[in-house]
Amino acid sequence: MKQEVVFSSRVGDRWTFAIEFEGIGDPPKIWNEWWGTLWLWVNGAIVGRPSEFEMVMTGFDSLLESAQRIPTGLSGPLQPSVGAAEALDLVMWSRYRDDDQAPEGFVGDSAELERYEVLPRLTGPFFDGWEAVLIEAGPEERFIFRHEGVETREVRWSVGTFRSVVQQAVSEFKRLAT
Repeated sequence: MKQEVVFSSRVGDRWTFAIEFEGIGDPPKIWNEWWGTLWLWVNGAIVGRPSEFEMVMTGFDSLLESAQRIPTGLSGPLQPSVGAAEALDLVMWSRYRDDDQAPEGFVGDSAELERYEVLPRLTGPFFDGWEAVLIEAGPEERFIFRHEGVETREVRWSVGTFRSVVQQAVSEFKRLAT
């Protein structure tokens, strides 16, 4: 038997960046234990698995952590001039590598790169197979992402867009879930 969607919302502009979620089923005892769906909209494309059913705060907690950890300014190891695929590969290598051999040309502390990770960062099954990083580039932030086996893509929007939408979406989720 299919469970009923109790509430749903989209925060942000799906043609730039938005987060969409649903609370499904019987209300839990504690608001943050709602089960449902969660996915991102990036330039009109869905990032994530909108049919995946999981505890919604699992995904939100991870997105909030990403929003709070993203380095600001030009002092980080990933400069705006680093290509999209190279930046994504470096961050994924730093976090999930199976060897200690640094990629050719990388100099620095690989632990510094982990701060750029957005996905998968323990988001549960909502974003299985997806990788994404966020890099500040002057007045813009670069959201670089790919699904396994698909070409790396990059979008740019104003600095603070990611953090703002994530925080607004969590607030909206909490409002609807309580």
